[in-house]
Amino acid sequence: MLGGRASRKKGSKPPKNTRKITKTGSKARCQCIRTCTELALPGTHFCKDHMTKCPRNSPLSGYEPNYEPKRWNAKRSLRETHNCFSYSMNIHDPKQVQLCMDESEECEAPFHQPGSPSGYHQFSSKKLKTCPNMIARILGDNPDIRMTTFESRCPRDSSKIALVVDPKEDYHFLRQDSNMLWSHKAGARPVKNIDAAAHTIWDPQLAYLNYTTGDGTLDYSIFCAYLCVPRIKKLYLLPGGGKA
Repeated sequence: MLGGRASRKKGSKPPKNTRKITKTGSKARCQCIRTCTELALPGTHFCKDHMTKCPRNSPLSGYEPNYEPKRWNAKRSLRETHNCFSYSMNIHDPKQVQLCMDESEECEAPFHQPGSPSGYHQFSSKKLKTCPNMIARILGDNPDIRMTTFESRCPRDSSKIALVVDPKEDYHFLRQDSNMLWSHKAGARPVKNIDAAAHTIWDPQLAYLNYTTGDGTLDYSIFCAYLCVPRIKKLYLLPGGGKA
């Protein structure tokens, strides 16, 4: 399920509704509904009141990948060559793996980047990573990807991913798995199913995705979109420059 294209449809723009700025969640908040002000119980995604019943969910299409962290984390040659974008697309690229087979050498393989197949320039630290630009890149590479909502079911043969950004620093993707929860992979780091507050992820838009540490800040505070990604047909991904 890998390929590459060099053409790009000029003048293509993402739908207007992607331009609305929506924030991601605050620390340890309940992810059932936005109006809930209670804190989620430790290690879970809901508060006490919503643990037994939540009025909203993200229905499965039946084509969601399974949550299998060992499949992605066990081998360095795979873990360090596949980023959040590769993971959300559920792609294992053998060409990427081959670049880091030598365990004695540092792995410096470039990650897959949105926009590489459709001819977009590499990401620049001087330009913001905005939702419209990111979505234009994604749809330029794979026009069969469709915008959707949390409570909508993806069409047959596809499943849901989510896009968030820290405009000055980075983008990040999450995917919905067959257990209805969401997981993600930060660059060359291991796959996880928890947010920055160690809570499982029910809704990426309400999850806490501020990874501020002593080493720096990655605050994915802007929620861009839910997208339905084909899971059967070929997807076009290529390595490129920029962060993961």
